[in-house]
Amino acid sequence: MQRKPIRAILGRFSYEYSKKAVEKVLLNHSFDFCGIISTGAEPEYFEGMDQQNQEWFVSSDIRGCHYEGVDFTILIPLDEKLIEGMRECETMFYDMVYRIEWKRSISFAERKRLYYRHLRFWNDFILTRKINLYFSAWMPHEIPDLVIYYLCKYYNIPVLYFEAAAMVKDTSFAERSIEDSAKEVGLRFEELQKTFADITDPEQIPLGKRFDERYHALAKPEGQRPPAEVTLPTYLQKVFQLLKEAPGTFFRCAALFVTFSGIQRVANALERRKVFRQRNAFYDEHAIEPDLEKAFIYFPLHFQPEASTNPMGGVYADQVLVAQLLASKLPEGVLLYIKEHPWESGWLLRDVEYYETLLDIPNVRLVARNVSTFTLREKCKATAVVTGTAGFESIFFGRPVFLFGHRFYQYMKGVFPIHSVEDCESAVKEVFEDGVCPTLKDCRLYLKAMEETCVDGTLNPWHYRVTDLPEETHVNTHADAMLKEIEAVL
Repeated sequence: MQRKPIRAILGRFSYEYSKKAVEKVLLNHSFDFCGIISTGAEPEYFEGMDQQNQEWFVSSDIRGCHYEGVDFTILIPLDEKLIEGMRECETMFYDMVYRIEWKRSISFAERKRLYYRHLRFWNDFILTRKINLYFSAWMPHEIPDLVIYYLCKYYNIPVLYFEAAAMVKDTSFAERSIEDSAKEVGLRFEELQKTFADITDPEQIPLGKRFDERYHALAKPEGQRPPAEVTLPTYLQKVFQLLKEAPGTFFRCAALFVTFSGIQRVANALERRKVFRQRNAFYDEHAIEPDLEKAFIYFPLHFQPEASTNPMGGVYADQVLVAQLLASKLPEGVLLYIKEHPWESGWLLRDVEYYETLLDIPNVRLVARNVSTFTLREKCKATAVVTGTAGFESIFFGRPVFLFGHRFYQYMKGVFPIHSVEDCESAVKEVFEDGVCPTLKDCRLYLKAMEETCVDGTLNPWHYRVTDLPEETHVNTHADAMLKEIEAVL
């Protein structure tokens, strides 16, 4: 039988190791055409395919909807059927624009204009180039990537991306859907529960070194931060670093601030800092030292903008919705302790009114920043997250998790995905009346399910920095996963 020609969009295979993974795929399967989204100012064509069949896009340009040389008047126009079919994408898109608002705010009218331009361009691109495959090095969570992902879903075009499991080093999952995140893990977990039904000692469940070490690290009372988590430098630290490492560049940039536009930039920066100061002062003034003897749910806020809330959280990217729904269903006397993320979210994503809205909920309390997150996880009745690492870590404390988004650990026993009022009511009942909670045996079995279904390594540069594996492993495992997907769908 003649093989269907591959006409693909390849997203974010920008680093040498991820580029090699694609080129290994090309050694085994010829592609008729590739649309490539990558970083850098010049094309970095993949070997093994004619350059004339590779259409290259600069990521930093197209995220702001700059498609150079494109005449939008000749592109396929949008119609009601497509726009209605893409409503979920549209809602997420408006929220995702926060990613390009780090220096200025963007009106709703401009958001809508940007969305329709992105949608029209990529709809035309997919249809006229006859795209039948979309591979992404990591979860589509940049502005154009989100539109491409949902268009592929709309047209039933196969999608494959690699989501790094930040909680376990050098571990990724080949995923095809945000909602069904790493569903193979859940299926394997169910099988392992039957296989090891008679085992009572978790240590009798065999694990490889990487997963066994992570199990013991997470099971310790003091907990352990995710392997890839680091402290981000402040703006001033970056400035001083530039002065130290590239003084010529520093003084050239500094000279720009004596111009009219430079003075405006300084004024805008001061306004943003004012927002930060006001919101931080308000939070600190109203945050309390928690009473750990009281029954409470621990809800650590997510850093934003980030993939952990958009797109993985869906509507719950607005974390106020999480607090309002969960707090309304908690038993009388149970508090919801909310703690701000240690990293400072975007200037438009938190303000005084945001915290005021949370404090308007009668059983909500803001928790002081200096309170240990591990202490809160150890003492709480359950943890609430959109998708965060705190949820995964909590199960090792035997704490149930109210999960409002989509993440690879959503199939774990004691983790309750919540997407409706009924889900929330049922989860609260199971936790507070039925006493459902995860055990260390459940945790170890889940790690084993992860070990047996994961892709060793990562294509995400954030996690690649702390890898213990050679480059060859990252290249081979991800290339093999892409080849397997090609065989399955084409």
